[in-house]
Amino acid sequence: MPLPALAELPQLTALSLAWRRLVDAKPVLIAVNNRGLVCCWDQGGRWQQRVVAWPDGVCRDGVPLQREAVGELMADLIFDCDCPGAELVLCLPLAAASWCVVDGYGSDGSPGLLPQSLQAVELPFDLAENYVTSSPVQDALAVVGVPRSLIQGWSEVAALADLPLRRVDWSLTAAQRALLQLTQVWDGDLAWLVVEEKSFRLVLFRQRVPEVDHALEAHDPLACQREIRACVAAWQALVDPPSALGWWLSVPTEQLDDWMPLVDGAAGECCLNQPLPTWVEPSDQDAAADVPSALQQLALLALHQEQR
Repeated sequence: MPLPALAELPQLTALSLAWRRLVDAKPVLIAVNNRGLVCCWDQGGRWQQRVVAWPDGVCRDGVPLQREAVGELMADLIFDCDCPGAELVLCLPLAAASWCVVDGYGSDGSPGLLPQSLQAVELPFDLAENYVTSSPVQDALAVVGVPRSLIQGWSEVAALADLPLRRVDWSLTAAQRALLQLTQVWDGDLAWLVVEEKSFRLVLFRQRVPEVDHALEAHDPLACQREIRACVAAWQALVDPPSALGWWLSVPTEQLDDWMPLVDGAAGECCLNQPLPTWVEPSDQDAAADVPSALQQLALLALHQEQR
């Protein structure tokens, strides 16, 4: 039998792959929702994007229900993208985490002491059952809790895919970072409407600090608008006089006109929406019609900016 060529030896193939992983390590951004995932990666200095739908029943609310199937899908995806040095930066969907803003802690607090300092604070999650992370917001902290079982599940998925999991983020707080950057010249209050799959929520900012995160009960646009205006009115009544109000609408593009009546121009309100910076392009023409949600676009923009 003829001897195999050197390039065909499995030991050399594995060594070559390990070397490429070492010298060509790069982040691959993955945003997850119930429909599928969005993958963004740097290829020769140009960021590419691919949207992949989940097979039925493998992932729901950010939970990998069939870990082997999800791991195999992600391994195949990274192979197709030719990213041997991929290090996953995972962005979880809305339903995967809870958050709150803790006033008076200060942005100079030690993250290592955060869980102990939160023992006396009423939180929307159980400290013992969640991983906790935080980010400074003015003189407060935005504190996020993610179930430990969820992080362990994705860690197992990454191991099954033979990929390092560099970082886990949450779509709402990642998108918020991009939103505050895009609206930094706005001096007034900010109302942020998020429509993501079946979730409708209103986040209200005063002096760039999120003070209200209101989940909307109704899904009919007119009923939602009435509920939103009532929530805004009650919030604005807490200060006299209220600041000017700007709106950012993270809604499907085809629904933007339906939500524009929320913005009360007669009261001096304005819509702050603007085109997002162009930093990524579809990996092929067939994928050009696959567009991430408005929330995912903001979250991925923030993650991309933080990689530079």
